[in-house]
Amino acid sequence: MQRLDALEERADIRPEQARNALRDAAQKLSERGLRSASHWAQELLQSIPRSSAKKRSMDTAAPHAHDTLRFPTHSTPALNANSPSWDQQASTSRSASEGSAWRWNGVDAMTSPTIPTRNGQGTILASPTRAHMRVHFDTSTPPSAPSSAPLEPPSILVSDNGEDQDTYAFAKSCFDLQEYDRCAWILEKQPKLTEKGQFLQLYAKFLVFQREVEEEGDLPTLPYTKGNQAPSLIPLLAHLVDPDDAFLLFLKGVILSRLHKRVEAMDCLLSSLRQFPYNWAAWLELARTLNATNHELEQIVDLLPDSFMSVFFLEYSSRQATQADASNLERIDTLLSYFPNSTYLLTCRAQTLYLHQELEDAAETFQEALNLDPYRLEGISEYSNTLYVLDNAEALAQLVQQFAQLGKDRPEVCCLIGNYYNQRSDHFRAIESFKRALRLDSEYVAAWILMGHEYLELKNSHAAAEMYRRALEINPQDYRPWHGLGQVYELNEAWLYAVHYYQKCAAIRPYDARMWASLGVCYDRLGRPSDAIACFKRHLTCPLTEMESLDAIARIIDLYEREGDGVHSTQFHCLLAQVIEKSMPQTDPMILARFAFSFLVAARYEMGELHGKLFHSRAEQRAAKAGSVAFSSPKPIGNLRLAQTYLQKVMAAGTEMTPVAEDLLKKLSSKLSYNDLTR
Repeated sequence: MQRLDALEERADIRPEQARNALRDAAQKLSERGLRSASHWAQELLQSIPRSSAKKRSMDTAAPHAHDTLRFPTHSTPALNANSPSWDQQASTSRSASEGSAWRWNGVDAMTSPTIPTRNGQGTILASPTRAHMRVHFDTSTPPSAPSSAPLEPPSILVSDNGEDQDTYAFAKSCFDLQEYDRCAWILEKQPKLTEKGQFLQLYAKFLVFQREVEEEGDLPTLPYTKGNQAPSLIPLLAHLVDPDDAFLLFLKGVILSRLHKRVEAMDCLLSSLRQFPYNWAAWLELARTLNATNHELEQIVDLLPDSFMSVFFLEYSSRQATQADASNLERIDTLLSYFPNSTYLLTCRAQTLYLHQELEDAAETFQEALNLDPYRLEGISEYSNTLYVLDNAEALAQLVQQFAQLGKDRPEVCCLIGNYYNQRSDHFRAIESFKRALRLDSEYVAAWILMGHEYLELKNSHAAAEMYRRALEINPQDYRPWHGLGQVYELNEAWLYAVHYYQKCAAIRPYDARMWASLGVCYDRLGRPSDAIACFKRHLTCPLTEMESLDAIARIIDLYEREGDGVHSTQFHCLLAQVIEKSMPQTDPMILARFAFSFLVAARYEMGELHGKLFHSRAEQRAAKAGSVAFSSPKPIGNLRLAQTYLQKVMAAGTEMTPVAEDLLKKLSSKLSYNDLTR
């Protein structure tokens, strides 16, 4: 991890090399119909600073049209290959558009509104022709080491005549119009295909399958769940027996993922990334194949390419794990130093701050990204979540007004509108908005979770549980569905099941106080007070507000008193009084009235009137009445001035404890006078 986090050691982090690599990647992606992947590369490209006017003019100079068709114009160190000489280029028939990096969000989102775009984690399958495959790479040669060997010709002969280019252009135009069947049919008629043509043909067939899956039922079926066997994808693997092209390797990994061959898919994706590390789509699919519970990311880190893209992947994986990881903020800030004003990275930073529960800072960072690009839709859903939690109804309404018409066919905007309806307690309209988001993108995790919240508020626990489970199928490392399932079973008083899901949640977010409080409540209902006390004590170690701390201490006191444990109960009464005294100098009368008894107990404890215990067990009481045993000797007198302060607070509260406090103050006055005389 630390090796990859050292960005300054990456050869491709220099502005010129990063710019060339991303520009080349965006072109290749666009040629293959992967528009959202191309968009990601182009967006990051815009954030690379230009050092001088001379470099700007060199970067924008257009090469000869013939050169752009056949000859790479730069060397990309992370690709482990140099651009061949002009003579070498003349001897190879590989198109300049093949083998470049690209981005894909599961299935490329911008290709069709029905194709999923969001991250997730699923399971994946093995190639029937390579069942022995496993993830293993020789890392003795650094991936950035240049090679003097010319590019090898592809396994499929390339025909460069104009007719073939015209046919590909026509097929690509059909693809852009979402006529995937027609696109595949046009390319199938060709006697020979380039690797680029083969990819477009197979990818079009894959999207036909994906569209059929998503059109079934009221809500889309997740394409990689185990309930979906996807037999129609198996024939596609016959065309991908042993591909060498990075795009074909990526497509094979995607198909294996849908066929539940996780390790084999991981192997293909890593092979693709070793050739072209700028393929963001492959990184996203690789994140889905990893099993976080087995710490597989740490196991494959040495197989990742030596590129700044590996750092982007580590940041993404950490954020998807929904853990409050401080190192991830440092990673994002380091990336921002090389890609300043990147709206993608600013959005990532805001999402990470949201996970840290730093809501005000998160909202400011979201707004900063929006100021840089006021029409950017990515991250709008998370921004609306932040405003919703902050109860900033005015800002949320302004956001809806700004984007409602701008991107009504985007899942992010649908979730934004759903949050707006939820804040107005219009749950049915909110559910319809979230359903629309899922029809547009079945892998949009936030929509599944938010719809689960809506059903939970409507007390439809069965539907809520189903929504949360769908979210977990996409990203099992997201704590929100686990917590939602715990709430569902808690609502139905199935305490043991609720404990199971809250434990899963606490394992992901061990420093989130809400998880331990929920566990404590469930253990209390199960009649396990010792476990409940342990959970509430752990709850106290998490970041809390003053009132949350007081509530947790009050719960612990109640549990100890019900157990008849006077010693520990007295200790926490004293702790509660100390917390109020130190953290709330100007104490609210309502708080004083609520916790007057704790101040009274703490005062008696300091006066030495409790004999070391607040209550005695029943056995001790019976023995005392029989005269067979006496109580322990009184505790030595403590801080009488502090006891006086506590009693004065009880008097100021004006509760039923006031007469008791008056009597104790009289006793305390005599003790204070005696102490003053004996000094």
